[in-house]
Amino acid sequence: MVATCLQVVGFVTSFVGWIGVIVTTSTNDWVVTCGYTIPTCRKLDELGSKGLWADCVMATGLYHCKPLVDILILPGYVQACRALMIAASVLGLPAILLLLTVLPCIRMGHEPGVAKYRRAQLAGVLLILLGCQILARTESSLHSQHLVQFKQKYLEDFSCLRGD
Repeated sequence: MVATCLQVVGFVTSFVGWIGVIVTTSTNDWVVTCGYTIPTCRKLDELGSKGLWADCVMATGLYHCKPLVDILILPGYVQACRALMIAASVLGLPAILLLLTVLPCIRMGHEPGVAKYRRAQLAGVLLILLGCQILARTESSLHSQHLVQFKQKYLEDFSCLRGD
């Protein structure tokens, strides 16, 4: 009974996580731009947001979005994040379907328990790969881009080799 409950909870958690990946991929609120604090920018209508698919600006109470359709102009980290998030979304579908077939309440003919166990292992490996793609690659590419921007913005005036 406990094993069945754990399998159902694992399936539901995996399904909700996969839906979260799809929703996260489609949103435009990956980076919020504001010169002040967020509440101040909302009052002044100067709040902007950037996503993988569009750059949006809130001005005069209206929300304007400009789609990012020209792939050659996009920075490399945005292209990498797009590719990894799409790969994670696509990789999640077979994992969820495999997990659905290994639930104890579903039987597929007269199959041995070993086949169900192997499908569960494969689904688990796919979900672990999905999580690793999202956590490791997407975050590291965004983090490295922010470090490069920080270095260019703040540290280029403090060069020891300039002779100042």
